[in-house]
Amino acid sequence: MIDAILAEETTDNRLNKLLKDERGLSLVELLAVVVILAIIAGIGVIAIGNVIQNAREDAAVSDIQQAFSAAVLYQSTNSNLNDGTANSVLEFTLQDVMDDGLLNSNSWVGTTNDQGNNTHSPANVEFTIVDDGSLRVYIPEGILRAGQKGNAEIGDPDPVDQAFITGLTREQVFPTPPSSD
Repeated sequence: MIDAILAEETTDNRLNKLLKDERGLSLVELLAVVVILAIIAGIGVIAIGNVIQNAREDAAVSDIQQAFSAAVLYQSTNSNLNDGTANSVLEFTLQDVMDDGLLNSNSWVGTTNDQGNNTHSPANVEFTIVDDGSLRVYIPEGILRAGQKGNAEIGDPDPVDQAFITGLTREQVFPTPPSSD
């Protein structure tokens, strides 16, 4: 029985010695944890940045589609558009649509250049009524922004129709520049 008690005390002493040596993380272990967390955070920031940019570009595509729908409504509710008379108007701008209260968007506010000219205003987005009564649109380059990216020109040389606008993609509005390898 004395042997059993001595064996138990010996095991306890070894366990106590091991536990006394464990005070916390060493500096190397702490540094490894910090480096791993920094790598994970860096990957997360890049991934989130891409998601945010894609969301901005998708919102701009939606703004274009919404503007076209508002223009169709403007065309159908405005009696002096393509009414078959000599005074009939065959063109109007996005500014006309906005002034009529059919579109309220902060995306189309435009920008002013160094000379004070509003070069990218909704007045530069042009809608044309063609012979069959359908609508076409021309959107100049840079009128919409997605972060720091400006849109590509849409409808040059020929304005585009509703089918094109409905199927519009992010890559068509904000094309990726060719790599310079």
